[in-house]
Amino acid sequence: MKTIVKTLKERWFEAISPQRLALLRIATGCFSLWYLISRFEMLQNMIKNTSAFDPIGVLFWMEEPLSATTFWWVSIALITLNVLYVLGWKFRYTGPVFALLTLLFFTYRNSWSMIYHNRNALVLHIVILGLVASADAWSIDAWRRRLNDKKVKKAHYNYGWPVMLICAVTLGSYFLSGVAKIAGDLAFEWANGSAMRSQVAVDAIRKSVLVAETAPFFKVIYQHTWLFLGMGILTLILEIGAPIALVKKRWGMVWAVLTWSMHWGIFLIMGIRFRYQMTGLLFLSFFEPEKWIASLNKKVKGKQSIARDTTAVVFFDGVCSLCNAWIRFVIRWDKHNRFRFAPLQSATAQKILGPDFSAEKMDSIVLVDGTQKYIKSDAILKITKELGLPFKVIYVLRWLPLQLRNRIYDVVARSRYSWFGKQANCRIPTAQERWRFLES
Repeated sequence: MKTIVKTLKERWFEAISPQRLALLRIATGCFSLWYLISRFEMLQNMIKNTSAFDPIGVLFWMEEPLSATTFWWVSIALITLNVLYVLGWKFRYTGPVFALLTLLFFTYRNSWSMIYHNRNALVLHIVILGLVASADAWSIDAWRRRLNDKKVKKAHYNYGWPVMLICAVTLGSYFLSGVAKIAGDLAFEWANGSAMRSQVAVDAIRKSVLVAETAPFFKVIYQHTWLFLGMGILTLILEIGAPIALVKKRWGMVWAVLTWSMHWGIFLIMGIRFRYQMTGLLFLSFFEPEKWIASLNKKVKGKQSIARDTTAVVFFDGVCSLCNAWIRFVIRWDKHNRFRFAPLQSATAQKILGPDFSAEKMDSIVLVDGTQKYIKSDAILKITKELGLPFKVIYVLRWLPLQLRNRIYDVVARSRYSWFGKQANCRIPTAQERWRFLES
């Protein structure tokens, strides 16, 4: 017993990187944002049926529902706070407010017609993450902090215990589900699979009556009673034995994979979607996703990023004030010195770019990365991507149609002299910058 307690204590206060907590914040925030936006119209229509309102939980004291206008504004406020929660902006304030409003909002939603218990874990996860330091990495707050004091938060038990609390809440919800099965009228009939088989049959009949499509595996599996026996035993083991997954990290991973598989089995047999569970986001706290991302990022950078020892050259209009301001911006934020520069009017540009890219013919920033040449919006987006966060976020504009992006670029390019001015001569780099310019 002492060994178990010691192991739990070590696990509970394990030093975990702030990135894992931040990733859980982003994952839960994105899922709740998807839900709020995709269900927005349905939720607004739901509250019109005032006779179905039966307040529960922390809202038990409400005597009548909110007006449609008030609920609309509450929904908008929650979506706004949800975005700030994902971005991690002023999280000391927005995090707790979003957590509290999420709890109230979903409690209010469950006060109509029926209780959707499958979202309770999401709400509890958000409440935990909103009240702890889950924006100390991968957030606007973290980025601003690095700009001011250059300090990066390191692994600490302050990030470990909230992760373990999320795991405990997840496991606790399944344990309670198992206890409810045993304490119910069917009791241990769940273990022999008969209760599960009957439930699947009733669900299939209901869908047939309602002219709904049955689950794809229902007809295949229903004839094999022994399969329900195995599934019944496995279900009770996963639910009643859930707390054991807290003892060792590997046990938690195995439990998470099996439980995730169970939810996909429920979908294939009964067609019931537990989306938060089926996406795997519910079980993310049992793994080390920040290491997956770091590994993937390393591979992607190895293939796509401009290496420090390669020649990546940015050619620009040397007499354009806007272009020179852009070059100053790139130099300031190019922490790894990945780019070198040369005016389009220079002999270097004529030699490398050739006659098709002469200054007279090109109103464009040009990026040469090895054998690849990027012009106009492609060049701008490629450069911002290499500057890292937060500027690489702009790279998502790459998915806009090229013709649209370049048309906007051309409008600015044609008017750059009248809008921003023109210099008499090409920009002269400072002594510190001179080595980065191939020719000035």
